[in-house]
Amino acid sequence: MGQDRMSALISSLVAVAGTGALLGLTLAIGQQRQENLALFFAYQGAALVVAAAVVAHIRLSKRGRLAYLAPGRFGAPARAMPLLGVRAGESWAKTGTVFAVIVSVVTAGYLYSSGPVALAAPLSAWALAAFIAVPLSLSNAFVEEVVTRWTLAEGLTGDLARAAPWASATLFGAVHYFGIPGGVPGVLMSGFVGWLLTRSIQDTGGIGWAILIHFVLDMLIFTVSLASFIRP
Repeated sequence: MGQDRMSALISSLVAVAGTGALLGLTLAIGQQRQENLALFFAYQGAALVVAAAVVAHIRLSKRGRLAYLAPGRFGAPARAMPLLGVRAGESWAKTGTVFAVIVSVVTAGYLYSSGPVALAAPLSAWALAAFIAVPLSLSNAFVEEVVTRWTLAEGLTGDLARAAPWASATLFGAVHYFGIPGGVPGVLMSGFVGWLLTRSIQDTGGIGWAILIHFVLDMLIFTVSLASFIRP
């Protein structure tokens, strides 16, 4: 087996194992089933350990410079995405901003329609929920981008690079059947996000845009989740 294909195999196995570990932590800690703020932070602490283990494993197996474990160039030119109206050479500064807004609006609409959304909560509860959501969202965005996207972009290179976005879409979409948003809509939405953000990593040479867009989405999700039960 060639070096490129061995790297792809190892990265794919690490991504699947890391994602499985995150899913196992979700089921074991149960932060999505209980109104307990401590469980949210407990999960994120354990998830960061998983992400660190994933990075260490890829670093040891690749034995070379890690290409994408950096912010990357936020204004790098995008490859063409005709179905999304993105022309070759358009700046990711524009592309990333547009899609951050679009997926945020779609996610907000889904959360509003599927509930429960604590619309009756006082403004102070929403403000506190948003404040607490910042570290949770940063941690969660970093962990999931590293585990479900960076590993695949890092390992699937050369003639296999085209498969990386689709691999991430499949992996990220599948596990979000149990997430927020969940079910089939959650799979489709998360799968699209997985595909798009892997493209951003490849085009910009780093995980900056992927983490930023993921952070914005998680801010919405965590704020709504926390506002449903947290009180000042």
